[in-house]
Amino acid sequence: MKRAALSLLFLLSVPAGARCQQLGRFEYAVKFVCGPASAKPSVSVVAPGMYYTAINVHNPNEKGFVFRKKIAIALPEEKAGRVTKFFEAKLGPDEALEIDCPDIMRHADAEGFLKGFVVIESDLELDVVAVYTTTGATERVGTFFTERVPARRR
Repeated sequence: MKRAALSLLFLLSVPAGARCQQLGRFEYAVKFVCGPASAKPSVSVVAPGMYYTAINVHNPNEKGFVFRKKIAIALPEEKAGRVTKFFEAKLGPDEALEIDCPDIMRHADAEGFLKGFVVIESDLELDVVAVYTTTGATERVGTFFTERVPARRR
């Protein structure tokens, strides 16, 4: 009982941001949609066109560190897809990188149309923003959308 009370007192005395860093990792689950979608209604699960996702990851911290990422593939008809192993990446202070469709396809060892999640795990909080674009028959940008992905503590 004393130990639990002391632990709670310690946690309450530490700022919230520091508590998250001490208690566990941050996780970001970023939706991706990549590749050409079929125009055949019996095959397509999204509108026909070309889909692109670019995930921008920024390290706002004062020190560099290594984080890891994996690809979780989502299949149609309520079926779970394959999950890749983790891949490491490094960012220095204030550096940024992009994870885009060619990277996702390479890590997933896939071709064609693919959708699912890029899961990023980090000991420090990151800025993660996804950029989604599509093209249709005109091969011009048909949609453009950005989304800031919030962290959750693991």
